[in-house]
Amino acid sequence: MADDQGSFPGVWGSPERLLNGVALLGGLVLFGLVLLVSTAVFARYVLNQPILGDQELVEIGMSLVVMAAMPLTTFQNGHIRVDFLDHRIGALGRFAGDVFARVVSCFVLFLLVRKSWDKMLDAHEYDDVTNMIEIPVWIAYGAITFGMGLFAVVLAGQLVGQFRQGVTDYE
Repeated sequence: MADDQGSFPGVWGSPERLLNGVALLGGLVLFGLVLLVSTAVFARYVLNQPILGDQELVEIGMSLVVMAAMPLTTFQNGHIRVDFLDHRIGALGRFAGDVFARVVSCFVLFLLVRKSWDKMLDAHEYDDVTNMIEIPVWIAYGAITFGMGLFAVVLAGQLVGQFRQGVTDYE
């Protein structure tokens, strides 16, 4: 049975440390963005000196924040889950529903990772940059690719653990 952290016995070991580290990095980036936005607002409205490229930094930074948080959130079963039918479909129905959701999610994430990988390579090859301060766009695509890839790995690990656990007393 899954514990409260979303891990399954025998499936996870040290990968949880990696997920925590990635999420911590995302949290640090978010903290930096909060400082940047606060400073930019103060500079713009009090000092009448806007910070050049602050919007671009926030856009790129938010891609890092979101993609860094997704794998750990999935690992901890932190996503919103609608379970109003759970008591009616029983353990087998919940098991089948979770298998279906994880398989479909892994497939869709695989497609998205492939596409974002290609976009990252194109952006790097053509030296795509943002308009104002010329931040390389491949950084955002790389964060998206990495985050979605980790997200898919976590879902696949949960799927393996789910099958190891079996249907009996599935929650």
